[in-house]
Amino acid sequence: MTNLTMSRRGFITTAIAAPLVLKAGSSSAAAPVKFSLAAPFDGSNAAFFLAQQNGWYKEAGLDCQFDTGAGSGEAVSRVGSGVYDAGIADINTMAEFNARNASAAIRNVYMVYFRSPLCVATLTKSGIAKPADLVGKTIGAAAPDGAYRLFKTYAKAVEIDPAAVKWNMVGLQLREAVLAGGDADAILGFDSTMYFGLMKAGIKPGDIRFLYYSDAGLDLYGNGIILSDKFRTQNAPAARALVEASARGWQAAAKDPKAAIAALKAHAPLINADLEEQKLLWLIKNQMTTAESRANGLGTVDAGRLAKSLEAVAAGFGLSSVPKPDEVFDPSFLPAAAVRKLPA
Repeated sequence: MTNLTMSRRGFITTAIAAPLVLKAGSSSAAAPVKFSLAAPFDGSNAAFFLAQQNGWYKEAGLDCQFDTGAGSGEAVSRVGSGVYDAGIADINTMAEFNARNASAAIRNVYMVYFRSPLCVATLTKSGIAKPADLVGKTIGAAAPDGAYRLFKTYAKAVEIDPAAVKWNMVGLQLREAVLAGGDADAILGFDSTMYFGLMKAGIKPGDIRFLYYSDAGLDLYGNGIILSDKFRTQNAPAARALVEASARGWQAAAKDPKAAIAALKAHAPLINADLEEQKLLWLIKNQMTTAESRANGLGTVDAGRLAKSLEAVAAGFGLSSVPKPDEVFDPSFLPAAAVRKLPA
């Protein structure tokens, strides 16, 4: 397999292993960075606050502002508009945004989720054990959600007619409620978001089932760090410093999830620390840790796999052409392999 990696010269120049963190510049003033999260303050973004608490952004010459988001769509729009310098978001949503907004030129520069969390969630009482069981059932979904927008592609892969299901279209904040309340037989979205939302709604973990898009052959990447065109091209030293410090945060969070959640709680005292730790552990196990990320480390992607996944994205989103991998992922910001390696 071929990885999208930087040149040897670029690697030597930019990939400095911790603790020799890349500096954003020679000025003593910290470079401000606006960063959009794709969720509220929760376990999915605890790594950034661990890096912040440990002083790694400050050490790198950065003053980072992390703002909550309402999904990848919002994070991508914020970064694509240039209002935000960087964010974390779904690479597939980002690819679509670029295709429809050519001047945006956002790039994913550090992959975090190596297994896409897109799936169908249902309860044991629904009798849905396989994709064919969705026929004739009611599915709850949010129109802007990537899982809903890619459902036709999923349906084609599992050989069911998308017109053979009924829809209960709701906002993201009501999605788990319609399943828990019996107003839908299944819902679409990210596995961890739905899982913990259903738990909050009183559903027992053993009663929750998932049908993953990846199990149907849609081998998609998920969330990663994205950079605006302006930040990436006009302030590359600060961008590299941001990625380096964030990579240290993700590595440290994978090694010590409790420390990451403690840092998150220090920033957002109202969170349920136990629940958010469970969410982070879920992400580490189910999205971050795969044979690919074990072999190559976090951050980088396999060019062949990405190219194939973009074909599915183009078909699912109705794009006029298939995005090329280098129009979506830029490997030149990857830090050293030692910083990207998952803990044993």
